[in-house]
Amino acid sequence: MSGNKKEFGDYQTPIDFCDRVCAYLDEQGLIRNIDAIIEPTCGLGNFIVSAFENFHLPAIGIDINNSYIKTAHERLPSGTFINDNIFDVAVADICKYRNVLIIGNPPWATNSDLDYNLPQKTNFKELKGIEALTGSSNFDICEYVILQMLNAFKGTDSVICMLCKTSVARNVVLEIDRNSISCNNIEMLNFNSQKVFGVSAAACVLVIQLSSTVNSTVTCHVKDFDSLETIDTLTIKNHHLVSSDANAQDFEGTCQMTWRSGVKHDCGKVMELELVDGNYVNKYKEIVEVEDDLVFPLVKSSLFKSPIISDFKKYVIVTQQRAKQDTSYIEQEYPHLWSYLNSHSADFSKRKSVIYKKSGSFSMFGVGDYSFAPYKVGVSGFYKKPLFSLLTADKPVMTDDTSYFLSFDNYDDAYTMMLLLNSQPVQEYLTSIAFLDSKRPYTVKLLSRLDLKKCIQCVSFVDLERTETIYKLKKHLTPQMIGNMKRKIR
Repeated sequence: MSGNKKEFGDYQTPIDFCDRVCAYLDEQGLIRNIDAIIEPTCGLGNFIVSAFENFHLPAIGIDINNSYIKTAHERLPSGTFINDNIFDVAVADICKYRNVLIIGNPPWATNSDLDYNLPQKTNFKELKGIEALTGSSNFDICEYVILQMLNAFKGTDSVICMLCKTSVARNVVLEIDRNSISCNNIEMLNFNSQKVFGVSAAACVLVIQLSSTVNSTVTCHVKDFDSLETIDTLTIKNHHLVSSDANAQDFEGTCQMTWRSGVKHDCGKVMELELVDGNYVNKYKEIVEVEDDLVFPLVKSSLFKSPIISDFKKYVIVTQQRAKQDTSYIEQEYPHLWSYLNSHSADFSKRKSVIYKKSGSFSMFGVGDYSFAPYKVGVSGFYKKPLFSLLTADKPVMTDDTSYFLSFDNYDDAYTMMLLLNSQPVQEYLTSIAFLDSKRPYTVKLLSRLDLKKCIQCVSFVDLERTETIYKLKKHLTPQMIGNMKRKIR
């Protein structure tokens, strides 16, 4: 089977880097009890050849690409090579050895990126409801491969050594804890993926030394692969990864308010408008003449740049007040909008996400009563330093689905929350629990760990006044506003 990198998600590992990884395993004594080598996605064979030449152990390589398998076998005639999809292979059954080195560089791609080399679609993380239909189920293939190997060889003294994104490595560590898999040691060896592969992604060599005895404590040592200096030590606390560098105040808990993500429509060229010389203009540069009732101010993730946002140039059409609402009402109540949407029906039909398949025409998600609150305090998921912005306008302000917000009925509560979230103690806590090398350091899941009751009790009035000063806001906060917030957060 032929294919490009996009199809298979593969980046062949340079042989000198393979040798470096093998040398590290040898120096650390991790090969001492190993009887064989397995590479579950061996590609052209750089890793399996390097491992064989360094360790002189029986070697088994698996890959879906027949031409890759032929090349790898030519390079290592004594190896056993299987041309198959790793997700269809019972690895533990084909390997007669108990303690093995599983080494390699599985595809750095998500299931939505690949046309081939996919596992059978299962809810392998036991996600619930909408999480299993949207982004949370868009899992990384590399992560799935590693978890498959963990499941196959848990309870042995095998070693798993895989190149992966650091976000994948952290997810794997959490799954090790969740499934109580015994390990003697876990390491993330951070390296420069731009130098090695020419791709921009935070990456590491994930080394997992499995254990045949019970070991209930999960600890991951993070090192720089060049210097081998320890950068951090990650442990598990309440099923979350915690950095040893975290010196911030402890605001860990469960948020008393519900964080929401913004509207999701996957049809930006039609649904998102810009106000130009008094006219709405879509991304096709067409002037859009529609009724104004279902057009709302929009703050995209990249626009969270000031603590109060009240001036808008971008707008979004919101077709529903709740998910799965029948949109046929638009035809009678807003005929111009109905005509406009139908004129671009081809754009809507191209939306790939499964959530639209059984929904009505022009449907969207991330909508509910919370979407239409008069005030919101929102944040971009992408920035390393989270800036929380109070969103206010004559109409409810919408955000996109890479932004997250809390809803409020009155300005003073929203203003107080904006100051609280931007205060130094809360900022220090959030940056201490976020992994800043992630594509989105801040998500609903992370923000929901912020105990607002602890925050409002521990952050002083002086801290909040200082926040007003730092952001050059006109003094508005009063002790009464703080008291009101304390009464509401219980």
